[in-house]
Amino acid sequence: MKNIKHKLKRLDLNVAYACNIKCSGCISLSDFPRKGVVSPEDVNNWLDYWHNYLDIDVIVLFGGEPLINSKILDICKCIRKYYPTTIIRLITNGYLLDNFESDCWFDFEPFEMQVSIHRLDHESNINKKIKKIIKTRKGWITSVEQLNQHQQIKFTLGNFVIFKSKFKDFVAPYGVKNNKLVALRSDPIAAHKLCGSPNTPVLYKGKLYKCPPVANLIDFLNENWNNYKSCDRHEDLEQFINQVGHPESVCAQCPDNTNAIIFDHFDKGNVRVNEKNIN
Repeated sequence: MKNIKHKLKRLDLNVAYACNIKCSGCISLSDFPRKGVVSPEDVNNWLDYWHNYLDIDVIVLFGGEPLINSKILDICKCIRKYYPTTIIRLITNGYLLDNFESDCWFDFEPFEMQVSIHRLDHESNINKKIKKIIKTRKGWITSVEQLNQHQQIKFTLGNFVIFKSKFKDFVAPYGVKNNKLVALRSDPIAAHKLCGSPNTPVLYKGKLYKCPPVANLIDFLNENWNNYKSCDRHEDLEQFINQVGHPESVCAQCPDNTNAIIFDHFDKGNVRVNEKNIN
């Protein structure tokens, strides 16, 4: 009997828990002490199962900082094994791009790279790293577009796209009580409206979660006060897919507009970068 495949426009794949910078309000909680990366073997095991049941338009390599993972190219190969035509999108802060050959990413087309500028005073340095990739090919088309009220520059060459994005304000997906990170008890509908990832399921340690903040909070706090059930088998997949983009009780663990903490990422104090990452 042929498996029924469910359509997903986007699936984030968490490939690193650690990050090389510390951004206040990070949806992956990288502003807290987190360590480790995901192995290609684990990704292979996860996709070997889920590719039978999921038809995905875009798979997003997500962290932490994905480029901390020295096996990131092997992970891209693994994705291509199971999803030969799906767009692979790498989301990176750009500081570690020089750790890889500038033209290596073209092996995985269709491919998108979103480089997020987190410190305006470091933008010129990140620009140089982006230009190294662009200089490996000719014929790029440059355009400017809006993304969720933020302007980004788009460089396109066939099935390869680089976005340079700037995001000013980040809503922290958590609360703080007695100097400790806590899950909140907000209004779930209001919290979902405020959410920065309302339509973004994530494959986290082999299981499907509603969004990155849900997966990271449950894992980091080792607490699941509302008994949220991640999806770890295809029998539950239809119900999971039907909830994508809609508020659930678990959304209450994130802030609504009455208790949100908003961090300005154009303020240097909210984005801490080790000096060795800058050059």
